[in-house]
Amino acid sequence: MNMDRRRLTAGPAAAAIALAVLAAACQPLPHPFAEDIPPPGLLTVRDTIGVTVAPIDGEPVATAAKLGAAMARALQEHDIAATEQTTSLGSYQLYGRVVAVPRPKNKASIVAYWRLRDPSGRPIGERKAQIDVPVRAWQDGAADAVASLAAASATQLAGLLLEEPPKEAAGGGRIRVRVRKVEGAPGDGRKSLAVAIASVLKRQDLEIVTDPKGKADLYVDADVVVAGPKGGKQNVKIVWHVRRPDGSEIGTVGEENDVPSGLLNGPWGDVAYMVAISAGNGILQLVDRGAPAPDRKS
Repeated sequence: MNMDRRRLTAGPAAAAIALAVLAAACQPLPHPFAEDIPPPGLLTVRDTIGVTVAPIDGEPVATAAKLGAAMARALQEHDIAATEQTTSLGSYQLYGRVVAVPRPKNKASIVAYWRLRDPSGRPIGERKAQIDVPVRAWQDGAADAVASLAAASATQLAGLLLEEPPKEAAGGGRIRVRVRKVEGAPGDGRKSLAVAIASVLKRQDLEIVTDPKGKADLYVDADVVVAGPKGGKQNVKIVWHVRRPDGSEIGTVGEENDVPSGLLNGPWGDVAYMVAISAGNGILQLVDRGAPAPDRKS
């Protein structure tokens, strides 16, 4: 069994399962420079898509501020016209937040969460990237640390902005995935987590099977375990399972964190969506691993 363990959120400053932290940052950008011409450096980049990088949320503020410009440069390396200086009515909008997770030996894992919207404000997709750097390098806004996070993020986001062939299943067509059940989640977590992970996977060119009697190439289930309150917090563990139709398990993706007591007893809202985003890349890797081989008919 393969398990990809991930944090639901990063850092003690995030009091809730703060993968919902993007929620406040994802309102449509203002368009005070709607008639602006892109900077000269962008005119040589392929102009099929323009991206405006919104101010990045996170700590320290001075370092997060540097990430916007670095992100624009990193996207340009992928032939994507991007800027953090102006926005136009025809540009895509990229929102991001960075969180630092302390590690031993004065190290830190820096995680960037990204959400992309089209010019009309419609969500296009989400990605995350992570790098490990010395704590001091991030606190001081070291150019190498910021550039490395931007490069890793741009690689993740390029697929949302450039055309990619759909994932194919046996006999052709997209891989069919059915999200079956989420067990153990309090509040409306059973429903909201299932809907959220289906939405995240659907945006990766997978066909989501909603008919209970419909055939699927792979199945996704989840187990949620919430510990009792302790010191005003509760430990939450979520394990996603990817299985074949015969029931054999391809692997699992695990998430775990401590959250304020009772936080998840009601509607999960954006928390469910961001939990799904965090698990999405790991689940996709298992989908790729377990996808049926194409038919080899002569």
